[in-house]
Amino acid sequence: MSTTQARISITGPTDLLTTVPLLLGFHPEHSLVAVGLIDRRLQCTFRVDLPGSADHMEHLIDLTAQLSLNNCNESVVIAYGDKEVAEASIARAALRFDHAGIPPLDELRVTEGRWFSLTCDKPCCPAEGTPVPESTPASCEVAVAGCYAAADRAAIAEQLAPAPPGRRAAVERAVAQTLAAEADLDWAAQRSRDLHAIDHWLSTRALPGPEDIASIGLALGDLDIRDYALRRISGGGLDGNRIDLWLWVARHMADDLLAPAATVAGYAAYRFGNGVLALEAFETALKASPHYRLAQMLMAALQAGYPPSAIGRIGTGDIEAAEKDD
Repeated sequence: MSTTQARISITGPTDLLTTVPLLLGFHPEHSLVAVGLIDRRLQCTFRVDLPGSADHMEHLIDLTAQLSLNNCNESVVIAYGDKEVAEASIARAALRFDHAGIPPLDELRVTEGRWFSLTCDKPCCPAEGTPVPESTPASCEVAVAGCYAAADRAAIAEQLAPAPPGRRAAVERAVAQTLAAEADLDWAAQRSRDLHAIDHWLSTRALPGPEDIASIGLALGDLDIRDYALRRISGGGLDGNRIDLWLWVARHMADDLLAPAATVAGYAAYRFGNGVLALEAFETALKASPHYRLAQMLMAALQAGYPPSAIGRIGTGDIEAAEKDD
């Protein structure tokens, strides 16, 4: 499941269909996409897999609660895939949304680069379908905001693939050296050094080498430093998010240090609106440390459909207290 947000105006099916892959972060296949709107303005986008066949509609995940949580009062239902299962999935989802007071403005099926409207029989929606254009003004607006579409879901997961063995080995050596060098530092000096490392690498567009990767990875293991990084992300601005930095650090961490870095990367992706990448990051964190509390909570919020704005208090101390009490 994925969720992402972008408040843009949608003027028709082609606007929406060229924008959805950018919002999701990849080009969907065999998918049901529910687009939630508030007074014709796009509010949120959710995606789930289609069932294996039209005979197994009970396996289609219901997205009504997610749209309701985002206060949507209108929707558009889109299915990507074969006609039978796609149209059966659209019908099931549209009925549920309508009963929940989130009526579908349109129901669309996309296959082999063409789109079909299930609600329009006018000449503007021919029976043979209409080609999906490469771009529209709406999709350009989203692209300028920093969104892009990977080829598929696997390409998203690849962003969290471990770095080459040689680079990971260099970081492991740097971790050992950093721990030895920090053994004689007092608490205040250590805290100052860690905060400086976070601030420095958020203020540059470069990516750190092994020694600095080790310093950042170790620093994020301290809940106070990790939460400072989360607050920087929540504060917005060009230097706060830096998803590339957090992904880079996570890819170089050994399993015993991976969870904090992957969770911070996931939080940055979540706040930016890239729910697919965020989910991959949280899953990576929990694979390394199954009981890492923050990753568990953020994954639950993401899967429930909470908008990025709803997690803005992460890092303010409430979560840290909950983790220490857990």
